[in-house]
Amino acid sequence: MDPRDRVARRAAQRARRRRRRIVALSAVGGVIVVATAAVLLARSGSPATAPAPTPSYEAATPSRTATAPVATAVERTATTPARDRTAAASAQRITPARPGVASVITEGPRSAGRTVALTIDDGTCASCVARIVSVLEKTGGKATLFPNGIYGSSWEPHAKRIRALVQKGQVTLGNHTYSHGVSTQIGAAAFAADLQRNEEWIQKTFRLTGRPWFRPPYGDHNASIDAAAGAKGYRKVIMWSGTVADSQPRSEGYILDAIDYWARPGAIILMHANYPATAKALPKILARLEKKGLKPVTLAEMLGPGT
Repeated sequence: MDPRDRVARRAAQRARRRRRRIVALSAVGGVIVVATAAVLLARSGSPATAPAPTPSYEAATPSRTATAPVATAVERTATTPARDRTAAASAQRITPARPGVASVITEGPRSAGRTVALTIDDGTCASCVARIVSVLEKTGGKATLFPNGIYGSSWEPHAKRIRALVQKGQVTLGNHTYSHGVSTQIGAAAFAADLQRNEEWIQKTFRLTGRPWFRPPYGDHNASIDAAAGAKGYRKVIMWSGTVADSQPRSEGYILDAIDYWARPGAIILMHANYPATAKALPKILARLEKKGLKPVTLAEMLGPGT
């Protein structure tokens, strides 16, 4: 063989070896990228893309199972000082409505520090409501409840206990309308009547007012709805900055992952008393918040109790 042919052949062999090494390294790199992406997506709680931090019932979609020890951490939840308990109880005493301009609130102010407001809507599941009330009593945890009168059979058996939790500063009560209709579809006048009906049910059931806290069913509201709420003394339209997306059945792990993702200083987190997993996860949620150095508070504590 001509020496020049041997040189050319060796050069071709070296080129082929280099190409194989490049392909192999690229494959390894691809595996690393895919694995890293999978870990990040699992942590973010979304099977496809990290959820955007915007208010939505389905804003986060955690999928992996997670557990957290309840331990005694829950039992160490800070108690509310006597002066704050007095202010919270006074704020929800039944007084004439104070009409005003309604403001829309999605999260707490910077002055709220490392606090988180857990907010719990509806109440279609009677055993879930019972369990949530018991957890708050046993742990000293805090939450804001937005019950609907249409689900009164879930709430009314626990009215005295809920009133006691309000007086202790552990619970704030708000209005979620009586019928849970779509506010903008039924119109401002019908909405105002339904809001007032729920206020009357709250007063009769708990001997308290839900003012000034209003949460729109489905998060549905506009300027005319806000104005109608303000005219009834509901001057704080409470939206949310994070959700456990439990308006449909979820697992405990899913809910806990959502808490891990959304819980941050000043967060207002949307939850529901509609399915057992949420009520069952509540002690673990409180423990998770403490582990993250976050303090659960009521909306009255986070935003100020004034009606």
